[in-house]
Amino acid sequence: MKLLMESLQIKMLLCVNILALLVREVALSSILTTPSRGCPTCTGKPVDLNVASLAPGEPCGVYTLSCAPGLRCEPPQDEPRPLRALLEGRGVCSNVSSTTPTTQVYPAESAPTEEPNEAPCRKLLMKVIQDLDAHLFKSRHDIYIPNCDKSGFYKRKQCWSSLGKQRGKCWCVDENGLSVPPKTKRQGNVNC
Repeated sequence: MKLLMESLQIKMLLCVNILALLVREVALSSILTTPSRGCPTCTGKPVDLNVASLAPGEPCGVYTLSCAPGLRCEPPQDEPRPLRALLEGRGVCSNVSSTTPTTQVYPAESAPTEEPNEAPCRKLLMKVIQDLDAHLFKSRHDIYIPNCDKSGFYKRKQCWSSLGKQRGKCWCVDENGLSVPPKTKRQGNVNC
């Protein structure tokens, strides 16, 4: 009975996290615009006055404005640490059609025993990675990516994404992802 309850709690936690991602996706997909004002002498398409976005070639990143429609924030070519470049705002807005997928292959560590892909943290991590859409990285919203050990279970300390130089909120969990009280808590930092 206890195992059934724990399994149900894990499934509920997964559903809540997936639901949160879906809500963010819907919230971020709507564009903030105002109706354009008519101009009898103007030519061309009306411009949305309340939408700020970056033009092609402008620097961009996770914590900057979004690139204009049809553009995508890309790390510099041959960048050894592309995610860090985007976090530090060293990306460049470029046409979606002109971007080429990376061909660099990163070797994965050999997986330990006991099917880590079936462990709860690894399952959620794989789901988050599959569902993560590029526009999430254009937002200023927190992103939760599970912190898993080599066996695919949750590490004791879990954190929301950082906001630039400000660290994300952290909490303690057991190996199945259920919240547990921290050993100590000092100045907003938890010790699990």
